[in-house]
Amino acid sequence: MPEILFVCTGNTCRSPMAEFLFNKLSREKNMAHWQAKSVGLAAIPGDGISSHALTVLREEAIDSATHRSRILARENIEKAALVLTMTESHKNLILAHYPEHREKIYTLKEFAAREADRAELEDLDILDPFGLGEEVYRATRDEIKEAVESLLGNLPHFENEAGNLMKRENNITRGDTVRIAIGSDHAGYDMKMEIIQFLEEAGYEYKDMGTDGSQSVDYPDYGYKVAKAVADKEFDRGILICGTGIGMCITANKVKGIRAALCHDVFSAKATRNHNDSNVLTLGARVIGIGLALEIVKTWLGEEFDGGRHQNRIDKISGIEGGE
Repeated sequence: MPEILFVCTGNTCRSPMAEFLFNKLSREKNMAHWQAKSVGLAAIPGDGISSHALTVLREEAIDSATHRSRILARENIEKAALVLTMTESHKNLILAHYPEHREKIYTLKEFAAREADRAELEDLDILDPFGLGEEVYRATRDEIKEAVESLLGNLPHFENEAGNLMKRENNITRGDTVRIAIGSDHAGYDMKMEIIQFLEEAGYEYKDMGTDGSQSVDYPDYGYKVAKAVADKEFDRGILICGTGIGMCITANKVKGIRAALCHDVFSAKATRNHNDSNVLTLGARVIGIGLALEIVKTWLGEEFDGGRHQNRIDKISGIEGGE
């Protein structure tokens, strides 16, 4: 059963109102296979819902007296299919701690809006009624209810997109189509070996193009080997690791036909495949840890180029002549 996680500060008014309203409305719309829960960023575990929130939910034939506040934990983020916050500041705080889950973290109002309208939203926050009167709580309830109704209208499209993404990930994880050239200098050697272990376990076809240890070497030698192999179509994509990832990125982009991207977060890894059709990924072993590096690699390998308007931009990049 897919789960939506609503997040506010104390988990005593806005997010529990969203939780109870969502679960009621989803049942009414025959979408009860979705289930909502709520947490707070600074909740005191075990607190009950605020009295005014209890009252205004009862006006919707909802009994929320059993609610007890919960504080946000990593397992909540990992389990949820969507994480929807009450304010933009809540969203930004979660993104700061869990950047690898960026793709599923939105404000409630942001996700509830039609995709074409999201960029035009000026106010992403749900009204905070804490410490105010019952009428303010009622206004907040109505604002949340309207957003939840729109959210439910968007979920079928989200389910389709999530299903397509899962199919792509299942295909790519088996290594059916992607051949990978991988290389590093001495600074990136240990991280390279960890990534190679992942590639082997996932069933990818790959070739390690050096270096073979931690003795000091020159990164351009290995960056060029990998980039040239990708440009010559011997491999579909390349992965390069040095201390910062910068030197490898500069080197690879010297090779015609290469679009190398330095990524130190999951969002960039997704975007550079979707929008830039990058064919080489570079990483900095002295900048990020292996856990994040593996999430970046998984995302980058699992994403496809969106084409469309982005193809025109790729064509313009390809048409730029070198200045040397």
